[in-house]
Amino acid sequence: MHITAHHDAGRRFNDLAQRVEAVATETAPLVEAVTGLVLPDTVVIRTMSPRAWLKAHQRRSARLLRAEARELHAPRRRKRQAKVQHYLQCNSRHRSWLLVGAQVVDFRPGQIELVILPQSMHEAGRLNDPAVLTKVICHELTHVAQHATDNGAMWRLQDSYYPELRGTADRDYAFLVEGHAYWADRQITTKLLGAPVSLKDISPHATHRYRDLADTLQRAETLEYFTRAVDSVEEIVTTHGLDAFNQVWHRPDLVPTRDEASTPIGWIRRFR
Repeated sequence: MHITAHHDAGRRFNDLAQRVEAVATETAPLVEAVTGLVLPDTVVIRTMSPRAWLKAHQRRSARLLRAEARELHAPRRRKRQAKVQHYLQCNSRHRSWLLVGAQVVDFRPGQIELVILPQSMHEAGRLNDPAVLTKVICHELTHVAQHATDNGAMWRLQDSYYPELRGTADRDYAFLVEGHAYWADRQITTKLLGAPVSLKDISPHATHRYRDLADTLQRAETLEYFTRAVDSVEEIVTTHGLDAFNQVWHRPDLVPTRDEASTPIGWIRRFR
C-alpha cells in the first residue's frame, strides 16, 4: 500500500503534514489487522484550509444533487425539498467547520481522500497532540477501508438526498460507520499507546470560539450516540466474531435501523 500526501493548508502547518504521513504509514497495517478490511493500494491524504474545504463540499453536494435527481427521476416537489436540504447543509458546514478535524470524502468523483483541516485541529487545541493525531488517522483510515470494501456503495446511500426513493429512509448509516471507526481507533490506540484516546473532554488549549460550539447539550448527546454505537460494534464482534460483523458491508439488511440505534439490542441480535 502506498500513501500519497498533498499539503494544501499553507506553510504554517508544514510540520503537521509530515507527521500525518508518518503516523498513517505506521498505523495502516494495524487498521487492516484490527478491522479485517483491506485498504486500497493507494491512500491519498490531503491537508486543506477551511475555505477550500467548504468550497469543495459545496461543489460536491451540488453535483450529487443534480446526479441523483436525474437518476431517480425525482418529482418536482421532492427536488425542491432536496435543494433546501442542500442549502441547509452548506450553511451548517460554514457554522461548524471548527468541529471537523478530519474526514474521508470524494471531492473528485470516484477519488476518495483522507482530508485533514489543520486549522480545526488548532482551534480544538489538538494540533500538537501526537496521541490525538494517532487516533484521528486510525479512525479515518478505517473509513477509507470501509469505503474500499464495497467501492463506496454504502457511502453513496448514506449521502443520498432521496433515501425514501432508494428504500433506505429507515437506516442509520452513521451508527454503523462511525461506531465501527471509533471501535477500531480504540483498539489501535490501546495497542500503540497502552490506553484508548478519548476526545470527550474539551482541551484546555481550545480557542474560545471552539468552546462556544463544542460545549453544548447537542455535543453531549452526540457523544452518547457514538458511545452506544461503539459498544454495539464491540458486542457484535466479541459475541459473533469479526467475520460475522463484516458481513454488514455486503448485506444492506444488516445495516441498523434508526430505532435500533436508540435500542441497539435488536441490531446485535440480527448477527446471530
